[in-house]
Amino acid sequence: MNRILTLWTLGCCLLSSCHGRSDGPNHDRDSGLRFSVDTAQLKHFDSVAAQQRRTDSILLQQANNSPGINAGAGNFIINVPRGWRRVDTLLGNIRAVILDTPSTFAGFRTNVSIVSDSLRGMSVEDYVRGAISSMAQYVPQFVLIGNDKRTIGNRSVRWLHYSQNREGTGLESICYFMPEKGIVYILTCSVLKGRLLTSRPAFEVAVTSFAVR
Repeated sequence: MNRILTLWTLGCCLLSSCHGRSDGPNHDRDSGLRFSVDTAQLKHFDSVAAQQRRTDSILLQQANNSPGINAGAGNFIINVPRGWRRVDTLLGNIRAVILDTPSTFAGFRTNVSIVSDSLRGMSVEDYVRGAISSMAQYVPQFVLIGNDKRTIGNRSVRWLHYSQNREGTGLESICYFMPEKGIVYILTCSVLKGRLLTSRPAFEVAVTSFAVR
């Protein structure tokens, strides 16, 4: 199993989080100060933006050339919970869809991330066992709370319920492994620890709507 995929899957919740910002008064405006345009700095910003576009293009090309990692990318539909947002993005060379809340709570956005991987001939049970092993080794303060099976639509899926701690922030996740024709779709629902029940209805909207095209 691709350990990098597991790590990036778990990292989605952090990449989609952000800290709230409280804008204070505009002291420069109030003091009447005037500023001149720094042309050199603007050119630097333009250069950085152009380089980022080139980097994004390279990453997308790498992602498209990694069918094992992105075996099911773009081949599914999922509903966005009311009031949430959807972002299609790249995490390294892994193509991901992230659904998250537009606002933060304690600096974190509740979210669902979706990535895919080839099972490479493995059963989903073997894949999940490998995922648990990787999480226990690499995820900070990983605690497996529970794991079992459930039926979503006409598909039997495996799920993991676990907690972790990232830079002092306690997180709780339910990760669903949905197999389909040799591909596993991994849906990770993440929230601040202790708030799972509050977000469960939104998670169910997304997870139960998931369907492979």
